[in-house]
Amino acid sequence: MTGGTGMLLGYELPGAGLTDPVGFLLAAARQAEAAGVDHVILGDGPAAHPDGPGAPASLIAASLLAVETTRIGLVMSAATAYYEPYNLARMLASVDHISKGRAGWRVVTGPDGPADANHRREGVEPMEGREARAAEFVPVVRGLWDTWEDGAFVHEKDTGRFIDGDRIHVLDHEGPALRVRGPLNVIRPPQGHPVVLADATDLAVAPAADILMTGHPDSAPSAADAGGRPRLGTVMPFVAATEALAHERHARAGGPRSDGARAVLVGDAEQVAERLGDWFDQGAVDGFTLSFSLPDAVGDFTDTVLPRLRAAERFRTAYTATTLRGRLGLSRPAHRVADPVAAATERG
Repeated sequence: MTGGTGMLLGYELPGAGLTDPVGFLLAAARQAEAAGVDHVILGDGPAAHPDGPGAPASLIAASLLAVETTRIGLVMSAATAYYEPYNLARMLASVDHISKGRAGWRVVTGPDGPADANHRREGVEPMEGREARAAEFVPVVRGLWDTWEDGAFVHEKDTGRFIDGDRIHVLDHEGPALRVRGPLNVIRPPQGHPVVLADATDLAVAPAADILMTGHPDSAPSAADAGGRPRLGTVMPFVAATEALAHERHARAGGPRSDGARAVLVGDAEQVAERLGDWFDQGAVDGFTLSFSLPDAVGDFTDTVLPRLRAAERFRTAYTATTLRGRLGLSRPAHRVADPVAAATERG
């Protein structure tokens, strides 16, 4: 399932070691948007990084990029261990409104020792019950987005009636890990729900995701096993004018190797484009998350590899939808209260 002709592409931008983080994010997002990339993924690590200052918090960075771009999707990384569902649902919905339907959420659930050390308080240990909390978290956030029906804000100035109270609902979730009443204090997002991305191997949250991030494309689940949801393989490219120069760049970055979480590609633009094209043509994945280890790698890939993918008709030439959901081939979710049958069918 794709949102147009060719592969889906997202850029995971470097999150540390940046001398001008805000300037880099603005330049990279604008360049990616001009090239027709579907979305950028904004990392978020709530702990000091050994490589230097990190990028701004993903939700803040997305708010900035929402008013500095007009088409590209903005995917925010946020860990279920360090947010409360109500606050995160509210912030993601707000970015979806600011961006006019371009928001996404990459769900992070894995352990992070330094970040855990920054979020302990009396009676709360982030490592404890992490999976149970994560499994409840995504459905609760989706439920909060549906506490307002479409059209609940009626704007009847003549009568002084601005909301239809019958279309606003209490969630009243009480589970083993979370208790959330609702309703949200933000109306339903333009996309219904911002796009939810999760690792395909994360059994706590993958069943509730719209997009599966598969790690190495060779280890991606089949389209049938993914339930028809788009699968994005993770690739770290090192591209240069020649293969030898690409290997030099790879060595300067510490020589990262392919593993289950990603494929590392080293070569000239033609070699990298062909390998991506082979995976896509074989149906291994529906697209890719390009993970860049160095800031200048974003421009090199955009300027040299994307034109070759377009020339081979493996990547589209223009945006085909106004929302991120539309671009990724995802329908707008039915409302769980207004259309419970359709909503239950979507949830499987």
